[in-house]
Amino acid sequence: MTSPEAEFGRYRLRDAAVSWRDVDGEVIALDVGSGEYLSLNGSGRVLWLALVEPVSVDELGALLVETFGISEALGRADASAFIADLERRALLDEVA
Repeated sequence: MTSPEAEFGRYRLRDAAVSWRDVDGEVIALDVGSGEYLSLNGSGRVLWLALVEPVSVDELGALLVETFGISEALGRADASAFIADLERRALLDEVA
């Protein structure tokens, strides 16, 4: 897998690896492989929903900046950390 720091990498949720629903402002997801449940709200929910379609770390960072009014550096760092965590859990596909 390529590092989330790769400039042009695009990521998307791995459909076969996770089952999820967006309910009342919270994403509830089941990691099919591990059986672990994930609960995401706030920025995690925003990023998760964006990953339904292929998206880059830079685009995710910009989404956080736009949505929450944070600095570009913080948006990029948070998006990068989120992608790294989902990659570690094998919940993402890297797409061209």
